[in-house]
Amino acid sequence: MKTYSVFLLTATFLLSGCTSPTSDTLTVSSIKLKAGEKVFAEINDQDIAAYHLKGKLNKNYLLKGVEYLPNHKERTLFSMEIESKKYDSTLRVLQSSSAKYIHFGANLEGGSIRAHEALKQKPVAFSTTGPSSNFTLSNYDVLLLRHVSTSGKIETHSLEDIYGPEDIDVKKDEQIFALVLTASE
Repeated sequence: MKTYSVFLLTATFLLSGCTSPTSDTLTVSSIKLKAGEKVFAEINDQDIAAYHLKGKLNKNYLLKGVEYLPNHKERTLFSMEIESKKYDSTLRVLQSSSAKYIHFGANLEGGSIRAHEALKQKPVAFSTTGPSSNFTLSNYDVLLLRHVSTSGKIETHSLEDIYGPEDIDVKKDEQIFALVLTASE
C-alpha cells in the first residue's frame, strides 16, 4: 500500500507540473550590424539595433514605440504583435530624430512597421541607449531608449532598472521615447 501511495503522490506532482503554464524562455541577444547597415545608419543619422530572438513564447507580446509622459505613464505611438511560437529570428529596430520628428521602425520575420511622431520643440541634444547584455524576456523590456532635449542636458537611464513607465522621470525640457517588448494583455 505504501508503494501505491508513493506512486500516486509522484504521479500527482509530475502531472501538476506538466499542466501548469510554462514561462516564456525567449532570450534576446544583441548582434552586430552589417557594414552596410552601419554606413546607412550614419548617413541617415539613425540608431539601428539588431537582436537575435531564440526560444519560445507561450503568450503574445507587443513591440511598441512609446513616449514616456511626465506623470509616469506612457503613450503608445505604434505597436506590432509578436505571436506566441518558437523563434530563432532577427529583430531589427531603428530610431532617429530630425528637427521636427522622431522616427521608428522595426522588422521581424518579414513583417515591418514604420512610424513617426512630431516633436514638441526642436531638439538641441539627444542620446540613445540599448541593452548592455543578453536577457530573457520579461513582462517589460526596453530595446532602445532615446532622450531628446531642448536644453542640451541629458540624463541616462539603466535599461535594467526600467520595469515600466513609472521608472522614467521626464523633465520639462525633454521627451523620452522607447521601443519596448511587453506582454499582451
